[in-house]
Amino acid sequence: MLSGYELVFSLLIVAAASTVIGTVGFGFSLVAAPVLLLYLEPQQVVVVANSLIALLMIMVLSRTWKNLEFKASLGLVLGGMAATPIGVLALNAASPGFLRITIAIVIIFLGLFSLKDVQLPFSRSKAAGPIFGFLTSLAVTTIAIGGPLGAIYAISQRWKPERIRAALALFFLSSDLVAFPLYAATGLVEKETLSNIGLLIIGLVVGFCLARILINWINEKVFRYIVVAVIIVAGSVTLIRELIRF
Repeated sequence: MLSGYELVFSLLIVAAASTVIGTVGFGFSLVAAPVLLLYLEPQQVVVVANSLIALLMIMVLSRTWKNLEFKASLGLVLGGMAATPIGVLALNAASPGFLRITIAIVIIFLGLFSLKDVQLPFSRSKAAGPIFGFLTSLAVTTIAIGGPLGAIYAISQRWKPERIRAALALFFLSSDLVAFPLYAATGLVEKETLSNIGLLIIGLVVGFCLARILINWINEKVFRYIVVAVIIVAGSVTLIRELIRF
């Protein structure tokens, strides 16, 4: 169980990650995972991160519910729920070392990728919602990272920011609610896991409250560059640390 300085740093990074996802609608694990990987096994990082995201999405959805257009988000949600069991099985079967390296590489890549305003041509087709939902949920349930894929789809629909936050909140919440019982069934949820989730909720609430303040006046461009810098540095440290072990 997290304690001492490990708990302090974990709380700080969870607060920062909550601020990010509360502001832009995704990116929690991109920020939190590199630090949590220093103290927890990768499978536990995935379970803890996705559990915290589910709790945060309940708070986000309660605030943005009136902006949600359920029918337009349904394809994304159903595609995500279909991929969740596959992602959980992949997480349970993967080796810790492989997961650490995979997570670190994906963190760095998506950190750089998020600097660009990317719009894929097929993202506005009728089949795009289920496809993006499937791929995003597969990545999220396996390595806790993949939110930018869902965000690319939502942004491509030219929805307003509040509608994007609402759609992504529903998507992540539905996937995580399916994933948690499957994590438990495959032995990935232990007493220590639940204790760490309980301890880190404090950082979650602090970050969510801070996001509500920042969202009204934040300079999104500057904020994005700061977050990406943190992501790339932390991801690089994780990758180098793991490669040295080999």
